Amino acid sequence: MTGSTNQLTSESGAHRCPPVSSTGPLGGLIPHAVRPDRWCWAPDRGFHLRSAPHQRVQLTPAAGLLTRGRTIGVRQAVALGAAGAHADLAHAFSELDSWVPFPDAEVFARLGWAARHLDEADDATLRDVVAGALRAIDEELLPMAWRQPLAVAAAGGAVPAAEQARLRSAGDAAYRRLTRFETGWPQLPADRQAWWDYAAARACTALRDGDWIPAARAVTDLYGLTGPNPHQAAQWLAAISDRSTAGLAH
Repeated sequence: MTGSTNQLTSESGAHRCPPVSSTGPLGGLIPHAVRPDRWCWAPDRGFHLRSAPHQRVQLTPAAGLLTRGRTIGVRQAVALGAAGAHADLAHAFSELDSWVPFPDAEVFARLGWAARHLDEADDATLRDVVAGALRAIDEELLPMAWRQPLAVAAAGGAVPAAEQARLRSAGDAAYRRLTRFETGWPQLPADRQAWWDYAAARACTALRDGDWIPAARAVTDLYGLTGPNPHQAAQWLAAISDRSTAGLAH
């Protein structure tokens, strides 16, 4: 089924909903209600059906790969916000959905929109976004042993060779503890310290090396480990969106 192209005025200019793509000769067997590409998004219109661009709807992040009803995959929500641009950093931060049950996918679309051109940004801008996300985590919720190393990493301070070796060793040891089970990684109560060590060591190392996507993933895991509620998590992501937009403006 190929839908019509719909257009409306958005804060980004003329927003045009692309048509629902053809699914080939078997397309008639796939109900429109479960097509992954039936949704669209615009900054001042939010999510809407491509066939009804003036009717805003609230979508819930899908728990799994299959989306139906008013649900959407988190990666798809970010991609719709990014409007076709690369949004690797936004995708990394969106992995917070594995820690927090978000009731509304809007925050992920706005994250994609704000970070849609960060792949063109310089290292200083990217560091500001990722390190700012780390600094936004309440230090009191972090393990005492990791507060100083994380603060140094966020500040971009020099790290002695001995400390770099310690971080690598801590990260490797934590990874071995987390992957020792044949049934997969353990749930948090099984070895919470290993989760902390793995996320913190990755964050410190990736920030030092300027590997911004792995750093964003590690910082996201750190924040997830603090146990935020959905409202707090949405605020954290919204602050990242604001910082990303400010960085692009400069």
